[in-house]
Amino acid sequence: MTTEKKRKKAFVIDASAIFNGILSHNLHGKKYLPQCVSYEIEGMHRGEALLEEITVKKDVIVTIPDKTAYAEVSIQANETGDIAELSECDMSVVALAYELKSKNNLVEIITDDYDIQNLANHMGIPYKGIYWKGITWVHDYTWVCTGCGFKSKKQMDTCFECGSTMKKKVHRKKKRS
Repeated sequence: MTTEKKRKKAFVIDASAIFNGILSHNLHGKKYLPQCVSYEIEGMHRGEALLEEITVKKDVIVTIPDKTAYAEVSIQANETGDIAELSECDMSVVALAYELKSKNNLVEIITDDYDIQNLANHMGIPYKGIYWKGITWVHDYTWVCTGCGFKSKKQMDTCFECGSTMKKKVHRKKKRS
């Protein structure tokens, strides 16, 4: 048996995938839902259906990513500039996938959120969309001072060099397939 077959397939499900119609029984492997996503989908028609499926079938693991994984995702999101675009729950989705991948699982994030896809791509974590095609361009964000031209990877409203307004710039490059 090859190493690839010995590794467990794991899916991390984001709220956008649930909203766009994913059903956990269509995913063959272990399914994980960050706890914050379970809160996001409460009251949502498709979300309630998935929560019911979780309760009845007990085949989706609702969990919280470990702090070390979350910290690494934060570092990577700061590096790309995605930190300004992602919610804490979005970061938890990527952190849980990163944690599972580091435990030698074959991981795939199920999401239609392009910001999650952008960070996952940067970190080498596979993802798949449900309704939308997925990203074709990778974004790298910087903030540039309108006065002196100072650049920062961190989101800033005003430049600490001259006090002028900082503007967000998006640098796009074609995603490698």
